[in-house]
Amino acid sequence: MLTLMHHNANVPPHPFPTLEVLLAEPFPHTPQDMVQLEQRLSIAAAQTADQMLLVQVTRAHEDEAFVRQAMAQARGQRPVTLVHKGLRTTSVLLLGGTRSIIETPYLCEARQSRRGRPRRKRGRSGTGCYPVLEALGIADRVSPASRMEIALHVVQAASDLEAAQRLSRRGLTCDVSSLVRITTATAEASTRLREAALEAALRLPVPPDGPLAGKRVRVSLDGGRVRTRRKHRGRKTAKGRHGFSTPWREPRLLVIDLLDDQGQPDRLRLPLYDVLIGNAEAVWALLIGSLRLLGAAYADVGECIADGAAWMWKRVERLSRLAEIPASKLVEVLDFYHASQYLSETIATGRSMSKAQRQALYKRLRHARRHKTDGVEVVMEELRVLATTRPGKAITRALRSVEAHAHRMRYVTLEACKLSIGSGQVESAVRRVINLRFKAPGSFWTETTVSGLMHLRAAFKAGRWDEVMIGVLTSTFQTPSFAPVRQAATHRSAEAQKRDTPQTALESRKPAA
Repeated sequence: MLTLMHHNANVPPHPFPTLEVLLAEPFPHTPQDMVQLEQRLSIAAAQTADQMLLVQVTRAHEDEAFVRQAMAQARGQRPVTLVHKGLRTTSVLLLGGTRSIIETPYLCEARQSRRGRPRRKRGRSGTGCYPVLEALGIADRVSPASRMEIALHVVQAASDLEAAQRLSRRGLTCDVSSLVRITTATAEASTRLREAALEAALRLPVPPDGPLAGKRVRVSLDGGRVRTRRKHRGRKTAKGRHGFSTPWREPRLLVIDLLDDQGQPDRLRLPLYDVLIGNAEAVWALLIGSLRLLGAAYADVGECIADGAAWMWKRVERLSRLAEIPASKLVEVLDFYHASQYLSETIATGRSMSKAQRQALYKRLRHARRHKTDGVEVVMEELRVLATTRPGKAITRALRSVEAHAHRMRYVTLEACKLSIGSGQVESAVRRVINLRFKAPGSFWTETTVSGLMHLRAAFKAGRWDEVMIGVLTSTFQTPSFAPVRQAATHRSAEAQKRDTPQTALESRKPAA
């Protein structure tokens, strides 16, 4: 039933290639020989693992009960009638780089249940499926582990070509177009699960025992920039191509994390990152749905911190109402450092003052707002004086902004309540999730593709990669957990390290006494 196609023609397909052949070679004499031997051993071990995996896949196909169950499950998931078309041949890329040809049962939609013209395309427009492979998590012609590794490299590397080169070094050779196809399909599956879960969260009651219940929650939003590509319609150019435009779009990134008793980010609990390209209403729906899903209404305190963007703050009342967060628990905070930068730029417009006077005034007002209980009133009074003695549009706008955000700038009170006053966590997330991967010069993206890739990269940067991938492979949304996790780097004793490290028995070469 299974036929193997190896990248290395010298490796016999069956039985398993033994690694003992490499042991018969002379031992390495130079570091270069050692590196080459290690690489050959690694590739041979990966190919051996692939063939062992194919034996298990063969057993699954030979188990009649498992095949019947897989077919029944596939038919139950489709709204149309599926008929068995016998065995079909398809290829599967395994983690060790082996591309195998598999004969497996194939189901297709019954022609009688179709309406309209016959469908001749496969994929989204097709209706066929391989039920046994789907039951094993094999889709898009890759195994589950291969899918996870390919998608991880694509969102982690600086470019698709770099991802292909990294995978090739470990023996998993795949062309760039296939990498993009597999990763895009993975991202689409994950975003569909997310949208379905958030839509259900907007209809169902808020769970009182959600992951955020009883926690000190911090929510922040900020935007980045990516350049998209939109193809022009109409006639092609003289070179036979369609022209295109490259408008900038603003993906908005959401960060939900927990604070400890001292107001610092809880390092033992993973944050939640998510990205969306859309208008303000779509982003707000993502935020409200996420908070309802996680049970933020039952948190001890919910801090919403952001810069001075008006599109966010005018919707906070809706957030409290639709997410069912009591107004007494929702604390609005204007990021202190954005507010300070705006104040500095405003004072810099006062050209009638010398540079030293402007710097002294800025330092005095910044200190008052940061360390005095009535610091906001001090800033407003000083801006009123400036608006009278040195009138200007910038001074007037700054005064109105301070008056509108006065209740969000009580930084002394906020620190007394052990709450944060800076939004550095979302600023850092925007840089690491969006800018470092998708804002490179000369990079143009379709909106659907870049939105899905940013969603996957956000999960990776938040430390939730396995959580998202399990959801994709099982077609079930995994509710983000905020339970304590083991620290990635821990200091262990020498005895513990020795106990946990595989040891090789070596005879002592010390001469006998």
